[in-house]
Amino acid sequence: MVDFNKLRSQSQRAVPVDPLEIFRRLPKPQGINDLYTSQAEVLEAWFKRKDERDTVVKLHTGGGKTLVGLLMAQSTLNELKEPVLYLAPTTQLVKQTLEKARSLGITAVPYVRGQPLADDFVNGKAMMVASYKALFNGFSKFGVRGGRMHVKAGAVILDDAHVAFSVVRDSFTLEVTAKRDREQYDALCTLFRSAFKNMDRLGTFDDTVSGLSNVVIEVPYWAWHEQIDTARGLLRGDGKDTPYAWPLLRDNLHLCHGLISSEAFTVTPVLPLVNSFPTFADAPRRIYMSATIADDSEIVRTFDAEPKHVNSALTSRSLAGISERMILIPSLMKFEFDTTKVTKELLKKVAGDNLGAVVLVPSNFAAKAWEDVAEFAEGSDKVDPMVEELQARATSGPVVFASRYDGIDLPGDSCRLLVMEGLPAGTSDYEQLRAATLYGGATISRMLAQRIEQGIGRGARGAGDHCVVLLAGSDLAGWIAKDANFKLLTSATRAQLDMGSTVSKEVKDVNDLANTIAMSIRRDAGWVEYHAATLAENVKQEAPDPKRFDVAAAERKAFNNWADGYYNKAIAKLDQVVSSKEALDDQTRGWLLQLAGRIASNWGQNERSDELQRSAFGANRNLMRPRVMPPYRALPMPGTQGAAIAYQLRGYRMRRGLLQRFEQVASRLNANASANQFEQALADLGELIGLSAERHDDGGEGPDVLWLLPNKIALILEAKSRKLDKNPLTKEEHGQLLVAQQWFEKNYDGYTSLRVVVHPTNKATPAAAAHESYALTLDRLTAMVADARTLLTELCESQLTDIELEGQCQQLIERSSIRADRLSGYLAAFVEG
Repeated sequence: MVDFNKLRSQSQRAVPVDPLEIFRRLPKPQGINDLYTSQAEVLEAWFKRKDERDTVVKLHTGGGKTLVGLLMAQSTLNELKEPVLYLAPTTQLVKQTLEKARSLGITAVPYVRGQPLADDFVNGKAMMVASYKALFNGFSKFGVRGGRMHVKAGAVILDDAHVAFSVVRDSFTLEVTAKRDREQYDALCTLFRSAFKNMDRLGTFDDTVSGLSNVVIEVPYWAWHEQIDTARGLLRGDGKDTPYAWPLLRDNLHLCHGLISSEAFTVTPVLPLVNSFPTFADAPRRIYMSATIADDSEIVRTFDAEPKHVNSALTSRSLAGISERMILIPSLMKFEFDTTKVTKELLKKVAGDNLGAVVLVPSNFAAKAWEDVAEFAEGSDKVDPMVEELQARATSGPVVFASRYDGIDLPGDSCRLLVMEGLPAGTSDYEQLRAATLYGGATISRMLAQRIEQGIGRGARGAGDHCVVLLAGSDLAGWIAKDANFKLLTSATRAQLDMGSTVSKEVKDVNDLANTIAMSIRRDAGWVEYHAATLAENVKQEAPDPKRFDVAAAERKAFNNWADGYYNKAIAKLDQVVSSKEALDDQTRGWLLQLAGRIASNWGQNERSDELQRSAFGANRNLMRPRVMPPYRALPMPGTQGAAIAYQLRGYRMRRGLLQRFEQVASRLNANASANQFEQALADLGELIGLSAERHDDGGEGPDVLWLLPNKIALILEAKSRKLDKNPLTKEEHGQLLVAQQWFEKNYDGYTSLRVVVHPTNKATPAAAAHESYALTLDRLTAMVADARTLLTELCESQLTDIELEGQCQQLIERSSIRADRLSGYLAAFVEG
């Protein structure tokens, strides 16, 4: 018998290092004849820059990132003869990568839990494929700094780096859950109860711990630092089943957030402590494989990557890997219909044709609304089997998934109709806190853009695949319609949304909508050609902008300095970016100033810390309330209502997006909304009708909501929307309004004001003495909302240019009862009853 291995060894030349040459010599599995142009371009560019420590490779979903990563790994193995580690976010993707390597004849070994690292990996003869959590954990077999001998790697390949940020943070996060560890949870929460009392936040604390409120609150960092030794003892527990994160956190609690929700007490570092792992931190090559997301600054923030290298990511102008997507936003269409009802019918129709129909929603709660037509796959134990059933065509659904914007692949007929409902939300307590704190700022807008793109990408996985995507929910539609948000998406997604917008304008009614969707599914030649030609014309390479990493790089550098004990350098770095000429949004400025205050507190500079926290809170009132409150900054007097409304409209690429925003606000102006939701919606309503508005209520001093009207007039609003109709306004409740007026007169010299209570009725007890105050009853509030809707609808549907819009807006206001000087028409004097 011929020994082919002997013949091959006799003829072997030196192993190639060029990844293109490596591919040329590999046996090709069926279906792979050659590389995509995009893959070849990226590999050629990488080989010229292979000695840079950090390299980002961005290819479209379905563009063959895994093959590119494997070839880079093999090239490094051949050249350096040192271990190469290939990381993937999930065990499913680990298996897929190993199968891909095997099909190409590339030697790769798996990470096996409970067994030593494979000799071929340690000796640099084969790459190892593992999950992120295999490397990043306190008992890592690859070694932790200061512990066991670590594995020195020639390269670490981080596949799907754009979805790994939360996975990596989880490795450094310790949760004490109320359900499993009630005694430990209660002890930790009680330890910090007095800190919230001192901040006038005791009500919020008690409601959160008891489960009456579903928010996430952060332990004030000064209290965290004061009680850190006691907290360490409580977190250590009895030593049984030590969590993988504990060895990484036990000496670094001063670098951590302490978070409280009704479900858990969470400890997580300000930034992941990735430098604790020499295998990763000291690797001469770190290669981040990423989809073509618009913002990759989180790679700098999470992995401590070099900004200049991340900015010069390896990309290709090729359209290889871009799937065909018909992206429609039903709520922005010009005809009126019940979008939820129609969407459910469309899902049933597609699934009835034995084609996959899938719904993505932001939470388990949101999923319940779809259970009348779709099966809810709740939790990983149900999600993974359901995805496999869809892929194997054992089911067509409809299926609804909650918070699964990445990690599930539904190619081909496994998903032909994808419905995304609602803005994506964070899944962990840290993500929810960060989103609430930074909401409205550029940081969270970029995160939302990334999540939306990831979600859209679940249903079509590469060239030749196609899917119809319906974006549902007023918050999601309104967000995308806003021009500033639209610009955060990649050019491919923008092009597909523009196509969808153009198509939507041609849709006349519900039947036309169903027929339009069918044209994509049936592969109508006109649609396919229109999509391909328009995409080719409009997809452009994103221009690199080194300044987009300034904030992420400053935050990471400051954190590293703090961790190394260089407190002054850390604060100086943050001060440098906050004071730079580059304009930061207030949310981000506040976040960075609070980090500086946290570092100063840990350093023992309490006065400096208090000063920084006051500045942080002044910029962003969603942050921690400082121990000494900053002085109040009065709202500017508004200009004309017409100009203010027109300015808002100009911010929307699709004007009907403002109507979606309005409906989202209006939906919370009822007795069933929480007090927090109602007050925020009341402030938002004021802005939408062209006033200056804010929520205030600083420790009981100011009003719940303040509306400033032109000509130095104000409405001082207290919200009592959750009271029963039969209960009149009391003396105590009216007293709150009088205190709010005193605060107003102190801060707004020269203004006149009306005292207003949003109340179910205009009845007050005799003791309340509310004769000179007014009620905005829920009925009259509903009338105000209806009148505002009429005005905004006419403006949103007009075809006027931006220049003409302001004049038209002012003309409509002149005839409307929401004109500022007519708002008193919605108010009723209180009567005794």
